[in-house]
Amino acid sequence: MRRRWFVVVAAVAVAACGAGSAQPDATPADAAPDARAAPDYGRLFPTDRVIDVALDTSAADWAALMADPLNDALQIPATVTYDGAVVTQVSLSTKGNSSRNSVRAMGSQRYSFKLDLDERVPGQRLFGVDKLNLHNSFKDPTLLRETIGYAMMQGAGVPASRTAFARLTINGQPWGLYVVVEQVEADFLRDRFGAADGELLKPDQPSGPLTLRGATFADYPGVEVKLDGGDPTHQRFLDLIAALDHGTEAEVAAVLDVDRLLPWLAINTYLANLDSYAGSAHNYYLYLDPASARWILVPWDLNETFGNFRCGWTAANIVALDHLRPQCNQPAPRPLISKVLASPTWRARYQALLRDLIAGPGAPTAVRIDVDARAALIRDAVAADPTKFFTLAQFDTAIHDDLPVTNQPGLDSAILGLTAFAERRAAALATQLP
Repeated sequence: MRRRWFVVVAAVAVAACGAGSAQPDATPADAAPDARAAPDYGRLFPTDRVIDVALDTSAADWAALMADPLNDALQIPATVTYDGAVVTQVSLSTKGNSSRNSVRAMGSQRYSFKLDLDERVPGQRLFGVDKLNLHNSFKDPTLLRETIGYAMMQGAGVPASRTAFARLTINGQPWGLYVVVEQVEADFLRDRFGAADGELLKPDQPSGPLTLRGATFADYPGVEVKLDGGDPTHQRFLDLIAALDHGTEAEVAAVLDVDRLLPWLAINTYLANLDSYAGSAHNYYLYLDPASARWILVPWDLNETFGNFRCGWTAANIVALDHLRPQCNQPAPRPLISKVLASPTWRARYQALLRDLIAGPGAPTAVRIDVDARAALIRDAVAADPTKFFTLAQFDTAIHDDLPVTNQPGLDSAILGLTAFAERRAAALATQLP
């Protein structure tokens, strides 16, 4: 029997891990990072309830942010009340790529937001972390895609962010139901890898595909350095690029943690998540784990899972996505995928993971149970949401069934229902797998 490596995660089955403190972490600013108290993840990301988050700013600052929401450099001071804990002088900014443009074009102010707690007050933290994200579930009538996607990744052992649901209030006005997403940074790395002294990169276009562009790091624009790991030349990144371009299987294994990549690839393929490395070649991090000196992919921005990023395809094309070429139908190479799948050994392991997935947490019955539990948890908050992109009736439909749409940017005539997608995707993969 194959080893089962998935853990089924259901929203109502996982209780919050400890009550936590009623006040934010007050660790001195000059404390060594490893001496800080570990983040209280149970308080930050409870799975059994919807928390309340309030943002308060001056009227002038808020007006300035809403007048220029596409400005990445614009941060305004805010007071944050997070599940009862109050933190002042927090930097608040909008975030997102195409979603910000679309929200503005729609005449909405339901942007995604980033909270940076120690930008203005060095060392300031909230329950042990210094950054949080509030995501608006753009294009997702269920508001569940991101949370389920991250939960599946976590269940497979992929280093993936925690999430929570929050009723957001801004300057006393109800703003709607948001998804709180854990930031990938030093706290995240210490929790997942035991230390945060490795190199952390966030590739994007034009270098996001990880194809060979040159012999120095300057030849790879779009690769944002979050942590340099003590190597300003980023030689190990260049070694990865070379191995993916022309290296042997052994050379790839020496620079890439394939054991950790394959579970990500299996879930990303099952979820037809093409707004990722597999398609748009962004929305991921690379971490060089100093313990192994190999690169590990960390997923990001999963709101377009369950086939919500179409690459110009129909819903039927997405459901039938080829597991051996799980990317947009374009000639652009994705060597991180193609190089690994070219190996008979790695390909067989990947296919075994897919078989386990569609027989386990990706099976239609398991997905329906999980979806129903999460939907029940948030339905009242969805009903009360004054800024949501879709109606409550559309939420109720899209939980299980395809939702016809005609006015949402980037979508064709229907958004795939979550359990309907699971049924068709599992069936499609079953016919593809040997």
